Amino acid sequence: MKYSKDKLLDIGVEKLKNFGFINVTKNNVLEDEVYKYHFKKMISFLLGQDDDLDIAIKELFSSIDKKTNEKKN
Repeated sequence: MKYSKDKLLDIGVEKLKNFGFINVTKNNVLEDEVYKYHFKKMISFLLGQDDDLDIAIKELFSSIDKKTNEKKN
């Protein structure tokens, strides 16, 4: 199965909304400190299950780090 960052974002946002984070979106899940903490924790548990999935997760981590660094500057 081919995994994409976009699909993982969709799933993550849906799960976070189910946990009560009703204002989370695909954009702010990568920027908001609380949302990205929970999202990163959630997808970290998926590492090691599939090579394609690992690539998508690492790309998401990179996107999160990039947005965090942009915010600091």
